[in-house]
Amino acid sequence: MASVWLLLVLWIFVNALIKVIQASSCATIHTPAEVVRSGSPVSVSCSIKDDCTLTKGKDFHVAWKINNSFAPSNLSYQESNGTYGVIIPSLDTDTSIACAVCKEEKCQIVNGVRVKVGYPPPVPKNLSCSLNLRPEQRFLCKWDPGEERENLSTNYTLKIFRVIYKKVTSKQYCIPHGEHLYLIPRISYPLVSVVEIKVTAVNVFGNATSETLKLIPLETAMFDPPEINRIEADVAGCLNYSWSLGKSQQWLMTAISLEIRLKTVDNQQNKELVLPFTKKNGGKINVCGLFHGTNYSTTMRVKYSSLSKWSKWSKWSDPKIANTVMKAPTGSLDTWLKVDDQNAQLYWKPSENFRPNGWNLSYIVESMEPKRNLCITQESHCFFNLTEKVEKVYLRATNAAASSDHTEVPVYRNKGLGSVSNFSVHPQSETSVLMVWGGTPASLTITGYVLEWRSLNEMPAAPLSFTLMDKNISSTILTGLRPDKPYEISIYPKYDKGIGIPHTLVAYSIQKAPSVAPVLNIMREPSNERNGTIRDGIEMTLFVIPTYIGLSLLIIVVFACFGKNERVKMCLWPIIPDPANSSIKKWTTTYSVQGIPSFVEDKDSVLVYLSRFSLLDLDEKEPFKSDYVKESQWSRDINSYDECHSSFQTCVQYDSEHDRDAVPYATVVFSGPYQNHSSCLPPYIRSESTQPLLGADDPGSPPPYENVSPSGNVSKVQRFSTFPQNSTESEENEELWEEFPMLRSLELRDTDT
Repeated sequence: MASVWLLLVLWIFVNALIKVIQASSCATIHTPAEVVRSGSPVSVSCSIKDDCTLTKGKDFHVAWKINNSFAPSNLSYQESNGTYGVIIPSLDTDTSIACAVCKEEKCQIVNGVRVKVGYPPPVPKNLSCSLNLRPEQRFLCKWDPGEERENLSTNYTLKIFRVIYKKVTSKQYCIPHGEHLYLIPRISYPLVSVVEIKVTAVNVFGNATSETLKLIPLETAMFDPPEINRIEADVAGCLNYSWSLGKSQQWLMTAISLEIRLKTVDNQQNKELVLPFTKKNGGKINVCGLFHGTNYSTTMRVKYSSLSKWSKWSKWSDPKIANTVMKAPTGSLDTWLKVDDQNAQLYWKPSENFRPNGWNLSYIVESMEPKRNLCITQESHCFFNLTEKVEKVYLRATNAAASSDHTEVPVYRNKGLGSVSNFSVHPQSETSVLMVWGGTPASLTITGYVLEWRSLNEMPAAPLSFTLMDKNISSTILTGLRPDKPYEISIYPKYDKGIGIPHTLVAYSIQKAPSVAPVLNIMREPSNERNGTIRDGIEMTLFVIPTYIGLSLLIIVVFACFGKNERVKMCLWPIIPDPANSSIKKWTTTYSVQGIPSFVEDKDSVLVYLSRFSLLDLDEKEPFKSDYVKESQWSRDINSYDECHSSFQTCVQYDSEHDRDAVPYATVVFSGPYQNHSSCLPPYIRSESTQPLLGADDPGSPPPYENVSPSGNVSKVQRFSTFPQNSTESEENEELWEEFPMLRSLELRDTDT
């Protein structure tokens, strides 16, 4: 079965191949050109052969396919028997055209052709020409060819037109293939006459011509820098120049444009002048209106015409320096006089209207009354002594020609007036700062301000600089500072009666990390290595740590006082029972610990005993052996009782370990066992402790008691018993309870039990 399918496919392929071979040998196709210009019409013809098996003895017609689509029937025609044609009105892109033989609806292509479309060259753009005045005098023209077509050769021609004796002549030059510039021979152009130049591009599909360039060849030339031969200063404020073109252009005698640039040397006046002239080669130039006695640096440049858009300036010539004629300095000087008793410091600088009119200036400071010179210097400051009689000093500038008029400087000795307020300095850039200040006392008439500054890190010390400002100014920007370096800046208010107290700050235009670490305990870090305001780490630590500790403690105390108000109160002001206003039967565990400070070793709330009393049984046969009762004679202490008397409302148990720190309050002595007593009245004996009770300073407190012997004296002591009905005894017993209120709980009343 597989072999049958293989044979079937092979038969179909061979049959189709035979038909293609038969069709390709059935017709020939022809077109006038296989490459045509874009937009041009195209005609194609197809000739059917007589022995074509597709047409011989059969009814057929011919159809045309353009890019695989059938062309309209109105575009095709039949020339003669067996020849058919098609006309395409306009062809804009590459196109495939095929001839097909059709039987009813079935068509078979018998031959075809592919027609390519071509374009004319792009228009040359940016045509320019320039003249080089070197000895060769080359006139070079160049242009931009645009986007050239692949596989299409483009040729260029350059034409130059000129007028000779009212007759237009032209020259045409063929440009070598692949080049887009051409050097026009000297014979084909004039130097100072108008010429017209254009370039044409040509290929098989057409041509394109550039815009016409109209110019004078010499105006396109770039001259060499001129030479300044000599400068003379014969008249005050004037300089005369002798000059010439470069050596390769000195043959040119046509008037050309030139510029002279003058700049004061060392920025004496910080001005630059550019003066235009039109001169022939070798002509003289006179420049006036210059400063007197000033050094000027002069340079020069030239071009053909200042009106032509084609002319280009030459480079500037080498500078030459000359001096104008000197005369006496003119204008005034800005001054700043600081007086301390008889010591005076005078600083000055040129004002805007000051003209030195010379060089090597010197300055003379003098007083008129008495008439004498205070100092002569070439610096911008002077220190001298002043007597109290001198109210003004005078400053004048002098050069080799003469001296200027005097600048009057008043002497203000009242220098303790009010200062400005709110003076602050803010960095603006790496070399400038902004200074802002407030007002002055309203009682004084302000006339202006003096701002002074100096660098703090220069060795030797930097000179002081200053500037004078109007009274209406409250801020200014100081420029020309060195980055990362400290400056001492002061501002002085000037009043009609004197100079105010200065306000001084140390400021930086910009700060960065210190260059080196400071050495502790040796010296302060050098100012030129600080690069900003330094704070020593230990000082900061000594300030910051106590501050944080203090704040932390304050916060803890505040929270403790508000959150634990009762506990804090008990710790700071504990409530200690007052024996004069206390009763044992009210002492419960909870009540007794309230107000008593807690101890670290006590984890539970326990009773801390501040005082104690004991119950003592004495055998009537054993008398006291001394003036005090020894601990061994205490047959029973209250600590040993496990039972409580029914008359006690609260049962009290004593811990011997707690009793050790308690203060003895009183001792109750019984002649017989306390438990067996029903109505015996034991005497009470005062404790041997000499520590006074709370309230011992009270004038009404009872006198101290002494221990008594049981023989004889015990019977005299009031015994604890039921209060008698007798009013006198009742009053005495009441006095007893008032003296020892805690013993009231030991009162034995007659009971049935």
